[in-house]
Amino acid sequence: MNDKTKIVGKDALGRPVKDLSSISWWGIDRKQIDWYPKMDYDKCAHCGICFISCGRRVFDWDKKEDKPLVAYPYNCMVACQTCANLCPCGAIEFPETDSIKKLLNKAKVIKKAFEILEPIQEEEKIDEDSTQIEPEV
Repeated sequence: MNDKTKIVGKDALGRPVKDLSSISWWGIDRKQIDWYPKMDYDKCAHCGICFISCGRRVFDWDKKEDKPLVAYPYNCMVACQTCANLCPCGAIEFPETDSIKKLLNKAKVIKKAFEILEPIQEEEKIDEDSTQIEPEV
């Protein structure tokens, strides 16, 4: 991640959160991916669960209107729906997951992920093998 990426605020635990909109997702410009929450304010109870549970600072809080706002939509992790799953009112919607499945195939994301994981898993296997204690006979 670019160290010059703008910090947009802090999460509910006080950790800095960066504007991730300029960082690609598996080689795809994040702004080309229509994946972020949309609020239905007719259903929203303004409880703030979405605001405090999102570690990527997608939401901000409108103090004047006392409601959550989707302030940084492209900070949303592609395919994450945690806020919608936690919303007690069903006020948060996402696009259908079929679009993400197509994107995964088009960008060959699974293949890229395994290419990244393979050397890590090999290293873990070596570490595991070297720490095993042989039973005494």
